[in-house]
Amino acid sequence: MAKSKSVTESEIPLYLLPRALAHQINRIGDSVYRISVKRTHWHHYNISVRTRSLPKELAPGSGTGPAHSGHPPKEYRNDDGTPDPGCEA
Repeated sequence: MAKSKSVTESEIPLYLLPRALAHQINRIGDSVYRISVKRTHWHHYNISVRTRSLPKELAPGSGTGPAHSGHPPKEYRNDDGTPDPGCEA
């Protein structure tokens, strides 16, 4: 099982919460497991971002997923041979 990592920031003003959370998630770069936000005083908050590492074969850009299997995507066609409207032709 992958080990969890946690990063904590203190005294974040309310208007900077989205930016601080995005910064922590992008900085760590793993899958987010839990985000905790606790109000401290006035309009300041402590945030904790806990992540879990992805297994090597599921990590983005590993080249082993279905998008990189070497097979072309399946194309769905109607009975008359025209491409199905829900797919790219």
